[in-house]
Amino acid sequence: MRRDTSRRGVLIGVVAGAGCLLVAPVLLIVGALTLMLLGRALAPLPIPDGEALVLRDEQIVGTWRDDSGGRLVLREDGTFTSDGACGDFRGDDLSPVAAPDPGSGTWEHSESEEVETDTPLSEVHLTFTPSEVWTEYEARGTSDKAVLWAFIGDPDSGDMCVLDKVGGVAG
Repeated sequence: MRRDTSRRGVLIGVVAGAGCLLVAPVLLIVGALTLMLLGRALAPLPIPDGEALVLRDEQIVGTWRDDSGGRLVLREDGTFTSDGACGDFRGDDLSPVAAPDPGSGTWEHSESEEVETDTPLSEVHLTFTPSEVWTEYEARGTSDKAVLWAFIGDPDSGDMCVLDKVGGVAG
């Protein structure tokens, strides 16, 4: 009887060990995939360097350029002209649309708060006329180098529009 009990104990140990060897890699793979997905979900979205900025109207007025040579000119009287400037352009129904190119319209400056930090920042809202196509940029950077920027499409895509002020200094 004692031999049967010890054989059963050995057999149970071997089966349990083999089961662990089969289950462990599956658990490792599932764990690794879960960590990758969580890392992607919790990873900060790409944004331009610097802090959220509050700018005065006179700091916003001027010529801004993107990396592709697009140009946005914001005038003191609240009007603008755009020649190929990047942006996330929307229609009245919020669907993505192409901006008039070249285009013109009006701009407005308002203050908001950065979503994750509640830090105050400037927003510049453009409305092309007569089409009612619009876009919005946030101010970011440093006191020496401000940028206007926006995500293009889904923020998770990482596609951004970044406009640098011609002359470099926004203040």
